[in-house]
Amino acid sequence: MKLNLFDSHVHSIQSHDGHSTLEELCARALDRGVMGVCVTDHFECDIPSQQADIEKTLEEAVRLQEKNKGRIRLTRGVELGQGHLLPETASQVLDRLDFDFVLGSVHCADPGQDIGEINFNDPGVTVSQVLERYFQSSYQMAKWGRFDVMAHLGYPERYIWGKYRIPVNFLPYEEVIQETLRLLVESGKGLEVNTAGYRQGLGKTIPVLGILKRYFQLGGRIVTLGSDAHQAEDIAADFDVAMDILTGIGFQYFAFYRERQPVMLKLI
Repeated sequence: MKLNLFDSHVHSIQSHDGHSTLEELCARALDRGVMGVCVTDHFECDIPSQQADIEKTLEEAVRLQEKNKGRIRLTRGVELGQGHLLPETASQVLDRLDFDFVLGSVHCADPGQDIGEINFNDPGVTVSQVLERYFQSSYQMAKWGRFDVMAHLGYPERYIWGKYRIPVNFLPYEEVIQETLRLLVESGKGLEVNTAGYRQGLGKTIPVLGILKRYFQLGGRIVTLGSDAHQAEDIAADFDVAMDILTGIGFQYFAFYRERQPVMLKLI
């Protein structure tokens, strides 16, 4: 059994696709022996319908942290989608609210359309074009940089292969992926290891092993673990597998964030 479990990517019912209250998420974490959870409800800058009431999330997190003091650490986060596309919208959230952790995400190849909503069986959809736009957007977000950790780099494969069983080849995007990782390392940003792929038909972490290895080779040492849970039963799911992958690469620590600074935990 793995120790030092901290889940830095979970969603409550404040997210448009969340199914559990924050209290239910905390209860499940306690049952599983998880030491900490960061609630990261969605704020998609270019999709107003997917913008959670982040203030309510933070208020509830403060209440539950006090209620569970000494039993579990609950930190205040946000999954900020496409912040580089609408930096003024992103800044209004980041400058006004007090976060422990900002998870930077790219969910859209084109503004306003989540990749998860694309029908990849449609003859009018070209997989290579979606991937090109996605990885270029991830690079632009890394240049923008107003986040702590980049979430699920390689997100489209969750649907292209995980749902539609269309093979994905990242080789044509190797250069832009490399430059994105280099920017993360040079700016002191972390990379998330997202385990939702094991529950959603992908059968592996996001990012995949090759990207995690490249981040390590470039000097990256800040990784967080995220279940991307949208219901309580998925808290810290498959973290044992992810932690073994990280130690196999050479990582000795993973991180969670407090007051926007990484706190390193031993991989044990």
